[in-house]
Amino acid sequence: MSELPPECDVGFKEWSGVCDALASGEQTLILRKGGIAEDGGGFTPEHRAFWLYPTRLHESQQGLRIESTPSGAASPDAATVPIRSLAMVEAIHHLDREDRLDALEPFHVWTAETVHKRFHYRRPGLWVLSVRVWTKPAPAVVVVTPEQLGCKTWVPLEPPLPTLGLAPVLDAERWAARREHLRKAMESL
Repeated sequence: MSELPPECDVGFKEWSGVCDALASGEQTLILRKGGIAEDGGGFTPEHRAFWLYPTRLHESQQGLRIESTPSGAASPDAATVPIRSLAMVEAIHHLDREDRLDALEPFHVWTAETVHKRFHYRRPGLWVLSVRVWTKPAPAVVVVTPEQLGCKTWVPLEPPLPTLGLAPVLDAERWAARREHLRKAMESL
């Protein structure tokens, strides 16, 4: 089991429905291409631990296979955002073959159309991050800063949020089984 840091000062902006799926254990990976405001337009998996920063930015474009009701996610003009879940990256892969995307379907809640669109955005390829998620019952309410606005993935959280009180979304046995299933799926890619 990965050891949690005592605190974390980085948020990962993602659709609120995806954050909910990660926080419930329904999803155990993140597929990322990059945000418009990223340096050079591309995503880099530079953080091993990060808070899930739910957003409704582009929510009309949410192509999820599940029903999603915003759970207090920040709308583009919100003054605060609730943060309750921390993700720890277990493995990182770069997928450059579209014919391998369907093998990842059991590990996420996006529609096939959404995944294929992400794969082809700008140039073919996607980052695949296998993540274990910890959560707490009551969120920390973070005041949105200018550095957190816009279409970018990584945002600073000041002051850093403590991880004390977090519990794993999937217990050790369920996580081990899920991780092994994902490992076998990634090996077949």
